[in-house]
Amino acid sequence: MKNLKFLLLTVPFFFISCEKDKIEGPSLNDLYGELTILEPLVVVGDSADFSVGENIYFTASFSKQVDWKIKIEGLYSGSIKIISGKSDIINQSNSLWNGESSLLPFFTVEDCNIELTFEMHDDTINSQLKIQGSKEYNDESTVLITDFENGFNPNFTGFFQAGCTKALATGESGQGLNHLQQFGTCDWDWLIGYIDYYASFWFNENTLVSDPSQVYFNIMINGDSTISQIAGVPNSLFKLEFYEDENGDGYYDASSEDRYDYEFDVDWKGWRMISICYNDVEKLVLSANGGDGIRNPSKISNVRTLLLANPESGFAKADVDFLIWSIGTPILN
Repeated sequence: MKNLKFLLLTVPFFFISCEKDKIEGPSLNDLYGELTILEPLVVVGDSADFSVGENIYFTASFSKQVDWKIKIEGLYSGSIKIISGKSDIINQSNSLWNGESSLLPFFTVEDCNIELTFEMHDDTINSQLKIQGSKEYNDESTVLITDFENGFNPNFTGFFQAGCTKALATGESGQGLNHLQQFGTCDWDWLIGYIDYYASFWFNENTLVSDPSQVYFNIMINGDSTISQIAGVPNSLFKLEFYEDENGDGYYDASSEDRYDYEFDVDWKGWRMISICYNDVEKLVLSANGGDGIRNPSKISNVRTLLLANPESGFAKADVDFLIWSIGTPILN
């Protein structure tokens, strides 16, 4: 009898232990199955006016989980937006687009080509959309210094070496129609030139917040990516200097006020947005510490941009456009 009771007690455990384990990770279909387009790509709202806050999103569905990428390319501007994900469905939650660019220049009013591609699969789906109004990046959360659309403000003073160029140019800009050309060769000095963008003449009169972790400086730079054949380093060097007027007298005094610098190589070709958080202590370094040493964006009285040349070649080129402060996040994420 005792043996029978023991047998009855062990039977349930036998069946429990034989239950099929749950499979974790991707399914065999996701790994090895053929990709079938169950629902074709649809552009929901095949046109949009991003200037008034309209959006566009995409829908599609597939037979398996797959890495997908939507590439939107402006036919006039050449701007590109990339939206990507991994799923068996594309919908509003993973493809909403507000008109922002991934690669400069910005989109404008134009037609765009759309290309949907898949990793490890040859399938490609194409479509089109129309931008009726381009996205506005200057809003209540930004402080625009200049976009050069009204020309070059003569109150922004500076210095450029004889024979070097600082000139307003129209067309092929990072944003809008106009940008500022900066280039030249100076074999007796490494400075090509600099410009002081005084806060009292910024396009927007909004005041920056005092919290440095919330403030970003953004600038578009058009590089030529040339490398010195002698030194093997980029020809162009760019420097940003931020001057704080701590006592509010309208002037900067190096003996009693702070200056912060950010210096970097221009080692790319074409337009690129450079953004720096005012609280980035690794990139934005304290250069002149006559003041209190406390970063306070609301006290910035001047932003100076400097174009420097590789001393070996003496040549440098870096056009600029769309100098703007943003609060909370960079202009482009």
